[in-house]
Amino acid sequence: MTENNIKPLIVFDLDGTLNRTDLYSVPSHLEAMKHFGAPERVMSKEFVMSTFGMRADDYVKLLLPGCDEKSGYEYLRMVADLESKKMKESGKCFDGVPEMLDKLHQMGCQTAVCSNASTRYITEVIAAIGIAEKIDHIQHLVKGMNKNGTLKLLLDRVNPPKAIMVGDRIFDIQAARANNIPSIGCLYGFNREEALQADYTVEKPIEIADIVEKILKNL
Repeated sequence: MTENNIKPLIVFDLDGTLNRTDLYSVPSHLEAMKHFGAPERVMSKEFVMSTFGMRADDYVKLLLPGCDEKSGYEYLRMVADLESKKMKESGKCFDGVPEMLDKLHQMGCQTAVCSNASTRYITEVIAAIGIAEKIDHIQHLVKGMNKNGTLKLLLDRVNPPKAIMVGDRIFDIQAARANNIPSIGCLYGFNREEALQADYTVEKPIEIADIVEKILKNL
C-alpha cells in the first residue's frame, strides 16, 4: 500500500476557493470583451465573476454571446495571454490559505486541486499565488466531462481512504454528492448562495482545517 492510499485527501476547487481570481481575471475578460465587441449588458465585473468556475466552453457563450467557434477560441486565447501577464503582477490567494494548507499536511492529509480548467492554468495559478509546493495532486478538466467525472478520476487515481471536497460553487457540491463524499462550502468565495448548499460551510479559509478534522473523525 502506497503512502497516498492511507492519507485522507482534501480536494479543493481553485477559483474562489484558494485563488483570488477576480484580481486578474476580471480585467482580462473585460479587456478581451471590449476588443471582441461584447454587448454592454455583459460588460460588468459582477457578470464576469458569475461565470467563475464554469467550463470555458460554457462561459465563453455568456461573455461573448452569439460567437462562432473560431471567435470563441480566439477570445479564450486572448484572455489566457492577458491573465498570464496580470496574475504575475496581481495574483494572490485568499488570506489564510497557505497556513490552512500547511495545517492540513501537519494533520496527515494530502491536498489536491480539481478545477474546470486546464493543467496549464492550474499550474500557472498555484505558482503565481505561491502555493504550488502545498498541493500534492492536480486534476484538470477533461473534454466531455463535468466536475462529477473529473473528481471521480482523481479519487480513482489517488485512492484515498477518505476524501472531502471544498469549493464555492454548486459544481463542487454536486461533484461531492455524485462521488459520495462530504462537501465544505466556502462562503467567502464568488457565490455564497451556492456555497450554502454544502454539507458544511466556512467564512474564512483558515476555518477549513478545523472542519476537516471534525468531518474525518465521523467518516
